[in-house]
Amino acid sequence: MDEHVIYLLKVLEVGLIASVKFAISPFEAERYGFNFRESFLITTAGGIFGVFVFTYMGHAIAFGWRKIKNIFYRRRDKDKPLKKFKWSTRFIIKTKMRFGLIGVALITPSVISIPVGTFLIHRFYRRRGRNILALIVFILFWSTVLNLTAQYIKLSQYIPQ
Repeated sequence: MDEHVIYLLKVLEVGLIASVKFAISPFEAERYGFNFRESFLITTAGGIFGVFVFTYMGHAIAFGWRKIKNIFYRRRDKDKPLKKFKWSTRFIIKTKMRFGLIGVALITPSVISIPVGTFLIHRFYRRRGRNILALIVFILFWSTVLNLTAQYIKLSQYIPQ
């Protein structure tokens, strides 16, 4: 295979990883031998791409889910026990209540994944433009922090070839 094709496939892989699970993408970029600038651009572009894709795909999924739910679940059993919250759900709700949009946008790229965080932010807050802007700002922040960390640690030297 041509070197340019292999390079483009590596860029595409890191970008797609960044669009879904942002926290591991800088380390994957470092493993492929990208320098800080390349890694920063690829992971940031992938994260922003993920925000836009899951913003609009999330609305379509939520709309479809409401339609399906209305068809199959017309009434709720009153004897049915209430749903118990997991620790992750409690963490997200506490973050939302304590820090608002900024807090949830802060933990989205690093702690929770971009698809889940984007969907939750759009469910909690209705102003789409402000939500996307907050997510992009924190993707830039985490891209800088994680790429600097990945380039400093250089974990790829400990992975056998």
